Amino acid sequence: MLFTTKTEYGLKAMTALAQSKDKKPLSLASIAKDYHISQPYLERLFAKLKADGLVESSKGSNGGYVLTRPANKINIFEVIEALEGPLAVFYCMASDGKPACTTSNCLTKKVWHELQKNIMVTLRRFKLSDLI
Repeated sequence: MLFTTKTEYGLKAMTALAQSKDKKPLSLASIAKDYHISQPYLERLFAKLKADGLVESSKGSNGGYVLTRPANKINIFEVIEALEGPLAVFYCMASDGKPACTTSNCLTKKVWHELQKNIMVTLRRFKLSDLI
């Protein structure tokens, strides 16, 4: 399993929102400049974050993006899943941590299930506020 730049840049941008003074909206242009990320790429990432209800936008001269909840109420798993899609450590695993395969004689299923569960528990335990 390899997280992509979607996760890396998305978490950086989300921490920028979490650190925003007075929780004022931040423009993607300012985040892109501060973190050396392509603005069009950020726009694609924020479309996903917005669709999953993690950020909201406002228009106008003071517009931009804000978190929809406090940073201590947004876990890292939510952000990663919004950006990367369902998380699975092996092709036969469902993102909810339950084995998705129907092979009854799979000798490695227990390993993948345990690994999936531990990764998801860890990512859900850490909040966005833990990164700032």
